Amino acid sequence: RDLHLSIRRQRQMCIRDRYRAKYFGYGPTLAAECLQRDDGLAVPTSTLRDWLCAAGLWQRQRRRKLHRRRRPRREHYGELVQMDGSHHDWFEGRRGTAVLMVMIDDATGRIFAWFFENESWHSAATILRRYVARHGLPRALYVDQHSIYRADWDPTPDEIVAGIEPKTQFGRALHELDVELIRAHSPQAKGRVERVNRTLQDRLVKELTRAGISDLESANRFLEETYLARFNQQFGRTADKVADLHVAVTDERLLRVVSLQQDRVLQPDWTVRWHNGFLQLPRATAEHVQ
Repeated sequence: RDLHLSIRRQRQMCIRDRYRAKYFGYGPTLAAECLQRDDGLAVPTSTLRDWLCAAGLWQRQRRRKLHRRRRPRREHYGELVQMDGSHHDWFEGRRGTAVLMVMIDDATGRIFAWFFENESWHSAATILRRYVARHGLPRALYVDQHSIYRADWDPTPDEIVAGIEPKTQFGRALHELDVELIRAHSPQAKGRVERVNRTLQDRLVKELTRAGISDLESANRFLEETYLARFNQQFGRTADKVADLHVAVTDERLLRVVSLQQDRVLQPDWTVRWHNGFLQLPRATAEHVQ
């Protein structure tokens, strides 16, 4: 028995030393996963939590009471996807701040994500194209009240007569693709993507640091080749209904529709005015229009 206790204490000390050296600041759940996956040291999360608390390396977290009832998940994969930009110091000071554009399927909890310098039309359009190229068009997209998605100007007289709501470039693109755009009225309303953002701000930051990644290109390659598949395998779930409601769309149509578009008057010489200059339409285009 004394030998057994001695071996247990040695193992406990070894794991605590490894935690101090490689995983200090990690929560017990994530630390236990990393110890088993990367170091071959299997220890139950509850046991590791007790060891860390006893050594003063971790304090038990008090759970706050829920004050909102969570909305039931949609039943089908592709029925609803939430999208949000997560602004955070993803690289812990090794470079400037960045935004992680995150898309999460409501029924399965599976995510798709990509890093950008900021949250803009370009970042929203790019991640949408990447998601659709891989999975297809979702039936609905749930977003916040960012100006990318919300038109801040009054409708024109023609729009008022026709009962048409003004649309941003992003809203116009989704309308043409027959994807319903739903804008949340509060952060709590899109709680699923907000919660996954917090999880990524804890777990993904640590993974990027351990991998020595300090630039967006490497971070996106890490997401695509390693992290997203592992995350979805661990945290994803099976939808209640089997059918996948994503709709396939050609790359050509996707690029044409998800683009910045403005109306311009075509001049008799087949030119259009653009940013204080003129663009000449190719002869083949002019002949086609005629």
